[in-house]
Amino acid sequence: MNRKPNLKRKDSGFTLVELLVVIALLGISIGVTSDILVSLVRSYNKTQIKNEVEQQANFVGLKLEREIRSSEGVSPVGYTNALVIQKEDGVSVTYRVYGNILQVEYSPTTITPLTNTDGISGILVSCPSYGGNCFSVVGEVAPQTVMMHIRFTPALGNSHEYADIINVVSPRNY
Repeated sequence: MNRKPNLKRKDSGFTLVELLVVIALLGISIGVTSDILVSLVRSYNKTQIKNEVEQQANFVGLKLEREIRSSEGVSPVGYTNALVIQKEDGVSVTYRVYGNILQVEYSPTTITPLTNTDGISGILVSCPSYGGNCFSVVGEVAPQTVMMHIRFTPALGNSHEYADIINVVSPRNY
C-alpha cells in the first residue's frame, strides 16, 4: 500500500468578511480622528480671535489712559463719541469712534485709525453705554474725570467674544 502524502494547500489571503471588518474599523478610526482635528482647529481659531480682541482692547485702553493722565485737560463735557485731549505743549489730540473704527486725529489733516476691520484680526468698536457714547467727561475745569466704556468685538468669526474698556481716568494737571 503506497500512500501519497495528503498535501493540503493553504489558501493565503483574506476573506470578504475580514476585509469588510477592517474597512469598517478603519472608517470609524478615521471619523473619530477627523472630529478631533476639526475640534482642535476650531478651538485654536477661537482662542486666536479672543486673544486678538483682548490685545487690541488692552493697547487702546493703555494708550487712552496714558494720554489722558499726561494731559492738561479734556473736552467736550458731557456724553460723546469724541474726546479732545489738550496736551501740555498746546497741541490737541482727538479720539473718536467713527463707523466701528477708533480713530486718532493729531491735526485736522492727519487722521489715523487705531483699529481696523480687515481680516481675521479685524476689530469692530462700539459704545454700549452712555446712550451709545463711548466717553463721558465730568467737570469743565480741573479736576475733570473721563469715564470710558468701549467694546471691541471681532469683525469675523464668533461675535460672542468681546472685550470692554471700562475705565475712569483724570488728568494729573501737574
